[in-house]
Amino acid sequence: MFIVLLKTFHYLAILFAGGVLVGGGLIHAVFTRANQVPDINVSKVLKILGYLGLGALIILWITGIFLSNVIYGGFAINTAFTIKIIAAAFLLIISFIVNIHVYNSSKNQQPPNKSIMKMATMTGRGLILIVLVSAAIAFN
Repeated sequence: MFIVLLKTFHYLAILFAGGVLVGGGLIHAVFTRANQVPDINVSKVLKILGYLGLGALIILWITGIFLSNVIYGGFAINTAFTIKIIAAAFLLIISFIVNIHVYNSSKNQQPPNKSIMKMATMTGRGLILIVLVSAAIAFN
């Protein structure tokens, strides 16, 4: 029953993280293409989405650590899983840094730095792709 509960929370966190990635990315893309800065309400939504995404990543880490220990006895599963963990760690660090940047920008009532946000978005997308492909290989 414990494994089922962990997997359920793990899958829900994947769903939330994916929703944040797609939703936030679409909002960001629309404003970028229009060469506009989001208004205050949209900025608040993006900030909340960032917090939800970070929370989902933390839940993924917590449940993932428990699942790998309960099912496999640790992280030494295979090389693909190791690559997945490394990419996921970088993704968590980027999410944390971006959330701090957005929080500080919001506190100073300034828009986030476009170049930081663009670099973080592109890097995050690449890391998510690595995580997904590595997970598919690791658990094949």
